[in-house]
Amino acid sequence: MGHPKSKRLDIQGLRAIAVLAVVLFHGLGSALPGGFAGVDVFFVVSGYLITGILLRPMEEGRFSILDFYRRRVRRLFPALYTVMAFTLLGGLILFPPTLLIELVESQFFTTLFVSNFYFLDQTDYFDLQAELMPLLHTWSLGVEEQFYLLFPPLLWALHRFAKPVMWHVLVGLAVLSLVASQRWVMTDGDVAFYHPASRAFELLIGSLCVLIDRKGWVSGLSQRILGAVALPGMAVSFIFISAGSPFPGLLALLPCLSTAALLVSKDAFANRLISNGPMVWIGDISYSLYLWHWPLLVFAKFMFPGSTLAILIAIILAFGAAGASYRFIEQPFLRSKQRFILPKGLIAMAGSVAIALPIYLNDGVPGRFSSQLQAYLSASQDYNPDRPRCHMRSDRPIPYEDTCVYGAEDTPASVAVWGDSHGTELAMMLGEELADNGRAVRSITMSGCPASMSRYELCNAQIASTLVAMKADPAMKTILLVSNLHGSDDFAMDTIAGLKRTALDLKSAGKQVVFVYPIPTMDFDPPSKLALDVRAGGSPENSGISRQRYEQKSGHLARDLAQFVAENDLIGVSPADLFCDEEKCRVYRDGVGVLYYNQGHLSLNGARLLAAEVERALEDASRGATSPASAATR
Repeated sequence: MGHPKSKRLDIQGLRAIAVLAVVLFHGLGSALPGGFAGVDVFFVVSGYLITGILLRPMEEGRFSILDFYRRRVRRLFPALYTVMAFTLLGGLILFPPTLLIELVESQFFTTLFVSNFYFLDQTDYFDLQAELMPLLHTWSLGVEEQFYLLFPPLLWALHRFAKPVMWHVLVGLAVLSLVASQRWVMTDGDVAFYHPASRAFELLIGSLCVLIDRKGWVSGLSQRILGAVALPGMAVSFIFISAGSPFPGLLALLPCLSTAALLVSKDAFANRLISNGPMVWIGDISYSLYLWHWPLLVFAKFMFPGSTLAILIAIILAFGAAGASYRFIEQPFLRSKQRFILPKGLIAMAGSVAIALPIYLNDGVPGRFSSQLQAYLSASQDYNPDRPRCHMRSDRPIPYEDTCVYGAEDTPASVAVWGDSHGTELAMMLGEELADNGRAVRSITMSGCPASMSRYELCNAQIASTLVAMKADPAMKTILLVSNLHGSDDFAMDTIAGLKRTALDLKSAGKQVVFVYPIPTMDFDPPSKLALDVRAGGSPENSGISRQRYEQKSGHLARDLAQFVAENDLIGVSPADLFCDEEKCRVYRDGVGVLYYNQGHLSLNGARLLAAEVERALEDASRGATSPASAATR
């Protein structure tokens, strides 16, 4: 399809770079660990384009806020609602009730363009469970639309009543947003990632590029220099930023300013380089490709966990669906002269909610599965029922003395399970194990906060106060350190270094320290996978990941901790030796049941097995012996 001569083809090239980075990150994360920063490129480009679109009619005295929102409806709704319909149909066919309920909840909030707040409340963007949320990527649409709910009237008011200081105000707002983003990066990474106030500076950087264009501040040599550094800046962002990086905040300036450099250097070689035909075509379909790629990847990973071929096929299908969507859905609606666009948009929103609501009210329609399969699927509810009350979140710390205690009643806790969410079920089951011996277990768990000083100030404050209280508690004798550890990035290694410091501090205070090595995590949702496997005639005992896969993800971390344990006369317990054989780490055991309630967390059944192993390790340590799962670590 041809483009008007006035249309900047390099901007389509920028969109292509952004969407390709995101697709590669989601599909083959290790190939481009910072590819998620492609969304930041989108934000800057969006701020640039929308500011220009708003200013032209304002300067000509014909601005209408309703016209602006009509254009947004034409641009966003047709492809978005097509993808949501496909996603809901796929969820009805494939997803178990719990995942389907999550899907229709996210569809409801996506319909209202506030899904970023929903996902902020539900999950870490990089969490394993996030890979089972087909509409997770709509968080960025929520951020944009919330920004564009406030920005047009603000820009109109500044243009009408404060034109001499309009750009100064936008600079000030961008700085305030950047400061807030950096502050949240240090205190609450999820808020920093999802909150529109933390992302507004990226869109405003795009807006300020319009000012630079109009003033003609960049020309000639300056354009060539900016163009020369822009693409390398983006490449550095995509390659060296990772899920463990403190992002967005100041670090987001790298992809954002690199994008801005290309926006204001229209005639640089780099701009011509990205204006070639294939890049322009990918830029044209970038919105549809962004919408389609993630649901297709989620369904591919759900049905064929660990399959690189399935991921590649999903990406190819995403390009095909995006091309068709652009040609047959996006373009016809953009060119159409339909009337009553806003009322039709509201009707579409109401219809989306009306379709999702019965599924939600019917508990995810469990009747789609046989009673045998429902028994496997019910494991998704086999977690600590006290999680809402006892497990801490970043916005809800619990003082040491108020943390939950399990085990013998009216007995001071002599054992603590301290860590992130991997310790929650273990604490409850260990309390059951030790109750017969008249002992009790204190549960000290906080999402994303292992007992290791981190980049998050809130984690650090909670860890520091817990450490002081624990050392001062005369009843507290034994502390289990439990953490979700996998990968080899700097964040994982820093976490382990902090855990070691915590362990030595506790030991110096006379406490017995037990390390629970990394618990195997799955590449799929175990209850769902078991049901699908059994429905296809498979055996539940065969579901799991290969032992080799575990060793690649976490084996080196377990060995590092085991060496530290041996050198410092501590106790180590290896969940891998308990849940894995030489071939696989399994999610089902005959006579026990499903061992995981989701990808990353043991069910109460699985935690009960681990608790029994911990009790054996403690008994063996008191006798100077070793149990099988701890024999290699003492």
